[in-house]
Amino acid sequence: MSALAAGGCGGEEPPRASAPADAERGAPEPPAPPGAGGTGGTGGEDGRAPPGEGPPPRGTEDQPGGAGDEEPIRTEAVLRGRDGRLAPRLVRVPPFISVRLELRSADGRTYAARVAGRTLRATGSRPDAVTLEGLPTGDRYVVRATGGASGRSVVEAVAEPGP
Repeated sequence: MSALAAGGCGGEEPPRASAPADAERGAPEPPAPPGAGGTGGTGGEDGRAPPGEGPPPRGTEDQPGGAGDEEPIRTEAVLRGRDGRLAPRLVRVPPFISVRLELRSADGRTYAARVAGRTLRATGSRPDAVTLEGLPTGDRYVVRATGGASGRSVVEAVAEPGP
């Protein structure tokens, strides 16, 4: 009875001795190290390495310009000049993410605005844009209309989704 308990659930399998029968059943041989084969080249009859051999492909993260390196994350905010005023008056953006602020003319007139020491000018169908640093939650950029337009808009960093 004790012999039966040892072979039941939870017991360890005894180590298996390798036998010549393994080779006869078609067990794969371990791959030869590079340069250890008798072909003298890269391995295949046509000069190419056999499938599955050679260095593993590198992920794009390991290479310059890899994933995530293309462009830093940012959000977009668009202000429109219409009837001599900027709109909307409040734009909410996520905190700590840079903001690409674009000024457009909705009525074909020329509009200018100042924000963070920079000037934006939108004329006719040509918008102008600037990228601003991300802000901590609750901080804001104030965009003031200049050059004959009036009003101001606020770009505010908020932690809540939605408008």
